[in-house]
Amino acid sequence: MKPKAIYEKHVYWVSREDEARLRERLGNEGIRLRSAKGVVCTPLDEINRITSVAPEVWDDTCGRQGSWYRCSVRNGLYLIVSSFPLEGWEEKRAARITRSSFVPPRSATDEEKRALVADPAVAPRIPSRWSRADETERRIQLRWARRFHTEINEYDTLFLTHTANHANFLSPRFFTENDGEIMPYSIDRSAHLCSCCLELFQVLGAEHRKKFVAPCPGACIFARLTPDVFLLVESG
Repeated sequence: MKPKAIYEKHVYWVSREDEARLRERLGNEGIRLRSAKGVVCTPLDEINRITSVAPEVWDDTCGRQGSWYRCSVRNGLYLIVSSFPLEGWEEKRAARITRSSFVPPRSATDEEKRALVADPAVAPRIPSRWSRADETERRIQLRWARRFHTEINEYDTLFLTHTANHANFLSPRFFTENDGEIMPYSIDRSAHLCSCCLELFQVLGAEHRKKFVAPCPGACIFARLTPDVFLLVESG
């Protein structure tokens, strides 16, 4: 599927009071601030002009994945995802997301993925809740992966990639460089990823000025992102 030519989202993290103030301002301008329900990735859909994600949404459908949010400096803050920049809110903007033409040179091997997960700079930062997927979720994750044409049929193999991919944004081993600047990227294709929202919304990897993120199956399903088309995330 050929992606549409234009895609742009602006990411903001704000307090509850700021969210209420923004909602009132937008309402006075005739703009509806939507509230995300169930999953945090729907604001990435092109049809959603501007959306607010309350902290409790991270505990909902993807509560296990949301453990990364709850362990981060973003915990308790509201996420605003807008298709247009918010005037006067520049200091609150965490990222600008656009489509890119980036293609990684290769995917990580299983051995490289295990090394990423075992990295001493990463292992202590992995939330304990992250590894506790019940049988229902395991089946869902495998079903979603098959929907995007994987041959993997064991959850543990899939989970290794999920964890290693997040690890690569915490302590990059797979990255491209520009004038000495490290730009980490997703280490496998969309079928094998999970919770790309963490990188897109600057929960993980915010210390890198630029990064390339492939959408996960959930984002492709719920936000209609194009599989394997990388998004450029630029800080601020």
